[in-house]
Amino acid sequence: MSKQVECQYDEGPLGRRIVVPKGLDNVIVDTTNISGVDPTGKATIYRGYTIDDIGANADFYEAAFLIHYGHLPNKKEYDEYRKKLDSYRAEIPEKLIDALKVVPNTHPMYYAQYAYNLLGQFYAPEWPQKASFEFLEEHAMRLIALTPFIFAAAWHLPRDGELYRPDPSLPHAKDALRMILGRTPSDLEARAFEATLVLYMDHGFNASTFTVRVAASTLTDIYSAVAAGVASLKGPLHGGANEQAMKMFLEAQAQAQAKGIPLEDYIEQYIKDRLARKELIMGFGHRVYKIHDPRTDVAKKFVAQLPNGDMWVKVLAKSEEVMKREKNLPANIDLYTGVLYYQLGIPIPMYTPIFAMGRIVGWTAHYIEQFMNNKLIRPDEKYVGPTDLKYAPIGERK
Repeated sequence: MSKQVECQYDEGPLGRRIVVPKGLDNVIVDTTNISGVDPTGKATIYRGYTIDDIGANADFYEAAFLIHYGHLPNKKEYDEYRKKLDSYRAEIPEKLIDALKVVPNTHPMYYAQYAYNLLGQFYAPEWPQKASFEFLEEHAMRLIALTPFIFAAAWHLPRDGELYRPDPSLPHAKDALRMILGRTPSDLEARAFEATLVLYMDHGFNASTFTVRVAASTLTDIYSAVAAGVASLKGPLHGGANEQAMKMFLEAQAQAQAKGIPLEDYIEQYIKDRLARKELIMGFGHRVYKIHDPRTDVAKKFVAQLPNGDMWVKVLAKSEEVMKREKNLPANIDLYTGVLYYQLGIPIPMYTPIFAMGRIVGWTAHYIEQFMNNKLIRPDEKYVGPTDLKYAPIGERK
């Protein structure tokens, strides 16, 4: 059960105002029909379905349709949705490609912020203050379709000069992985990758989704709102955790090899040494999941099937055991996806962009939900700085 928070109030010139915990911890700010953690805190719900059920069984199209339309598609709906999404993958403004070629060689997340804003200029130079679901959904599908291409271009263009254009004959997730790797993946690789996109699609009012909803509440366009979401996801306390978790494992692996010890036997000492130095162990702990992150159960099954699966499963299990004992913290999905992406041969700077390839589905769904039932999100603040200071000419200042 979540801890009880006693309401506090501030009596000021504007009357009684509610004082909430820093970081909005345990504060419900609105309702949503899209996703959320169930009352036991053990699972996440996508439109009524548990995330482990959808993550293990649904493909990208089914899960995205569910998030946006509220139900799993029938055969006709599935075929129509897939056809439209795949067609948008092939519609890339050439000026967008020209622009991406001149972005400095930097983290791919910067490219997405840039690209989303450019797409807004192409497709939404004037944004209505009211719009139909159908209008908003068209723009959402375009964003979902083009996001993998944008990130793949962000990785390859400044490094090898390659531009991998989408292949609409391939399924969305398999094509995304193809563009990242520069080769056609196996069915197992594609399915493992696809499952992580589904697991990352939505997660209640997480930091980046709430950022999108705040932007949407101003009635800005959907492209600008998701660009703000990317900026939020980029932070290491949110989307960047999977990158840091894998870097940690690779550092541990190098130390283990130097000592001639298998990583699964060394990882406990490595973690305990870091904890002794009061260093963060990324991939553990979660604002919502205090007991267990059910998304890890799905990812674990795929980790076991990919290269060196037995070893990585042992390393992950031992890491969880140590952190549970030492800090009472469960692993979160980022610990497992970091390893899974490494097994697929994906460059570490692309881990957070892959998070965004899944979360773009949730961002756009939340944008639409907020936009169509809107109230400007504008909390109050309590100013605690100095008062009654007086301006003095520059020559009189100390």
